[in-house]
This record gives sequence, C-alpha cells and structure tokens, in this order.
Amino acid sequence: MRDEETSGATPAPDSYDAVRVSAVKEEIAVGVATVETGAVRVRKVVHEDLQPVSMRLRTQQVDVQRIPVNRPVEERDEPRREGDTLIIPIYEYVPVVRMQLTLKEEVHVKTTEMQEDVIHRVPTHSEELVVERREGPDGPWKKDPGAN
Repeated sequence: MRDEETSGATPAPDSYDAVRVSAVKEEIAVGVATVETGAVRVRKVVHEDLQPVSMRLRTQQVDVQRIPVNRPVEERDEPRREGDTLIIPIYEYVPVVRMQLTLKEEVHVKTTEMQEDVIHRVPTHSEELVVERREGPDGPWKKDPGAN
C-alpha cells in the first residue's frame, strides 16, 4: 500500500494511515500612526496708524495781585470769592497806643479760563487675526478664506 501513496492514489478506507490536517494560525497587529496631513497657523497682526482726533484744550491762567488795605478791623474774615476772584485777607497786629487788629492787605487771585479746539494726530492700533493653512507637512502656507 505504500506504493499507492507514492503514486498519488487514494488510500482505501480501511487503510491504517491517518489523514493529516494542517492548522494555520494567523495573527494581525492593529496600531495607530499619526500622519500630518496639514496644519493651521494663527497670527495676530497689529497695525498702527495716525488718526486725527479732535479735542478741546482748556487752560487756566492765574493772576495774583497784592492790594494794600491798612484798615483796622474788629475780627478776622475768612477767604471769600467774588466772581472769578478769590480774595485772601492777610492780617497783622500793629502796635499803637493799644493793640489793634489791622487788615494789612488782600491778595486777589483771579482765575481766567480759556478753551481752544485743536486737532492732534494720535497713533491708533487695530488688530487683525490671520489664519493660514498648509496642506501636508511641507506645503506652502495659504491664507484661509473661510476664517474671516
């Protein structure tokens, strides 16, 4: 019967040889790899420009005058305001036959105010956000039209 096996004939069912079956085990490994397909870059650009700005300038000028009074008084007065002038009394004791309070002088402080409309050029800042995209890891940066 060995001759039949080598000749390619099928062994008889009562043959003492066993049928061989091959078992194959296949294995698969699954993994994740990160591949750059593109990128996004966001930049903020600040633009500076000189803009005319209208404004009102206010200046004050103070004129101080000393006015001699030399008049005896009974009591001290507090500083007072007459219109746009602040009057500050200055007192001194002067020896006479008796001591007498005398208003020596008044200091008149006059404040005048002027206004002037002027236009100054001042720097202003505006900001722009630029979003750019890149196809692939080495592609050129292109402005993203949908980001604005």
